[in-house]
Order: sequence, then C-alpha cells, then structure tokens
Amino acid sequence: MKKLFTIASIVFFAVKGNAQTENINSGKYHAAKEHFETQYKKQEYPTYLRSQVKMEKDRVVIDVVKVIEFPKYLDEKLKLIFENGLLDPMRINGNPVLKIVSMDELPLLSTNSQTKRFKFWIFPQNNNAKKDSVEYVLRGKVNPDEYYFELRNENADENTSFKEFVEGAKLTYFAYGGIII
Repeated sequence: MKKLFTIASIVFFAVKGNAQTENINSGKYHAAKEHFETQYKKQEYPTYLRSQVKMEKDRVVIDVVKVIEFPKYLDEKLKLIFENGLLDPMRINGNPVLKIVSMDELPLLSTNSQTKRFKFWIFPQNNNAKKDSVEYVLRGKVNPDEYYFELRNENADENTSFKEFVEGAKLTYFAYGGIII
C-alpha cells in the first residue's frame, strides 16, 4: 500500500508540475501587465524599408549605421521583428548600437489577434563614463533595463502566421519599463 501511495504521489506531482500554465499576475507578466494597464498610450512609429535592413548572423544593420545585436539563441520568429525594420536603436537608447540580451513575446497581454506585445532587456550604455568609473559599472554592466513594445497588424486574424503578422505590422507602442533588480 505504501508503494502504491508513493507511485501515485510521484505521478500526481509530475502531472501537476507539467500542467502548470503561465499566470498573467506573476512571473514575466507581472510588471508588464501593470505597465500596460497604467502607462499604455497608442502611438505610431515609422518603419524602415526592407531595403534599408540587412540581416547578419547575430545582428541587424539598419540604414548602414544603426545596429541591433541580439543573442545567438534568440528565437528565429523574433528575429523577424528586426528584419522588418520595426525597431530603431536610436529611439530606444539614443545610441546607434543596441545590444539586446533577452526578448520575449507576451501572448497573455496581447489584446486580440491584431495585436502582439513583447518585452526585451538591454544593458544600458553610458557613452560619457570612463570604463573604470563607478558610473560605468553601475549603469553599463550590473542590471538590465526592460522595455515593452506592441506591434499591430490591422489585417491579421487568428489564422495569420507570426511571419505574416510581422510583415504587415506597425510599431504602435514603445516604452521603458524599468530596471531589472
């Protein structure tokens, strides 16, 4: 009987652990949900032409002088956002070079099939700080900043693939979310 109880317990906890779903009020969604509920204001941003965007291995070059670097393990579908010229590094950090360290889609915060919301982290760069200074270490190395953005495709529906969605999307919201501690 004890053996049966042990086996049943193991199966129960294994199934329960694998069946957990994402919770909109915790984890990666908590701060983002609060931000979109309190700060959201629809906007429109210009998009770069595909002819101005050149994809390379772990980065995209925009308009010859702007660069967005991303981790080599970044999901291929998220790279489509960069490939379609939807983000501008100058708008994000005032620098022509942007190094994204992490990026996630936030499907539970997307309000409908025409809207997709995302977050990403970057390590801020202080171009005026000396590399050995405390300011450089505190602002350039320790904690990443979190940003949120929203893409909208007026022609999308529930059957639209991610690629088709991004190819017809516009950046309709972009904002600084805060420092990650």
